Amino acid sequence: MQYDLLIKNGTVVDGSGLPRFQADVAIAEGKIAAIGKIRENAREIIDAEGHVVSPGFVDGHTHMDAQVFWDPLGTCSCWHGITSVVMGNCGFSLAPCSEEDKLLVMRNLERAEDISPEAMEAGIKWSWTTYPEYLDAVGRLPKGINYSAYIGHSALRTYVMG
Repeated sequence: MQYDLLIKNGTVVDGSGLPRFQADVAIAEGKIAAIGKIRENAREIIDAEGHVVSPGFVDGHTHMDAQVFWDPLGTCSCWHGITSVVMGNCGFSLAPCSEEDKLLVMRNLERAEDISPEAMEAGIKWSWTTYPEYLDAVGRLPKGINYSAYIGHSALRTYVMG
């Protein structure tokens, strides 16, 4: 079998709790196809000797709810090996909220992350009112990492109570 990518000679830390081990990792059609001593060829080969090969890490507590709109790479999370983040922590999210009330939820995020409402206004094209509409807006963005999100109780309370 010809693989798309072969990562050779790496130290694999697979997240299972087992000790790290030396192995090759073969990728086919975007998925891990084999782990071990792989002799087949690949379109691209990376020599990972001296490096750790792992599936990535999840940051379960971020406030990237606004940043996701202007930072497709998810910096600086991606610089640290983070491949997935959870937004909406501490009760702060940008939805549900109509565009007319967006400054109320922006002020909440400003207090947590020190991002000015002016910066958020410049970086966010507000196109939602409901939480599912917000998730759809995030889903349409180019992203270098994976995002999941909680609905923030502050935005929900503001949406319901005004």
